[in-house]
Amino acid sequence: MERPVATDSLDAEEVKLHSFLDQIVSNLNQKINIHAIRSLFSFMGIGEMHPFTLLPKLLIKQRVERNLDFYFVNYLLLFGLVLFCVLIFHPFAMLCCMVLVVSWITVLVQRKQIQVLLGPNVKIMYAIYALVAGTVLVFVFLLLQSFLLATSITGVLGLAHAILRNTPASDKVDVILENNA
Repeated sequence: MERPVATDSLDAEEVKLHSFLDQIVSNLNQKINIHAIRSLFSFMGIGEMHPFTLLPKLLIKQRVERNLDFYFVNYLLLFGLVLFCVLIFHPFAMLCCMVLVVSWITVLVQRKQIQVLLGPNVKIMYAIYALVAGTVLVFVFLLLQSFLLATSITGVLGLAHAILRNTPASDKVDVILENNA
């Protein structure tokens, strides 16, 4: 009689995990998709007459919000590129990062096979907890410095871009805002 209870609780935990992961994935899919990537020409304003201008102080907040929304995926790609460049100088940290990514993909995709390997007495959630603990340890001891450096470089570059860049969709809005100021 205990065995069905164990599988029922396992199924309930698996359903919770699936619903949580599905919610995260759907939220990310809404914000991050291939159609939200702006071309390099659009991002850098190549071919435009005045791609970068400075607005009055009162209007900068609106422009930054608009640009962060418009170029969000490009800023994420820039962060990934900067993080990769930083990790080039820390090959062991890059190797650990790749091992973590492969481990997470394996655990999330091959849950049933891992449960068979672990046996009926060990829940898959214990493997996920161990992976979370390993991820935290690797992040704190190996990736934190690189991550903070990449975040600060991308933050400065992204904020400067967001303050100065006229988005093609908002050029008319910027002219209206400048005339009203």
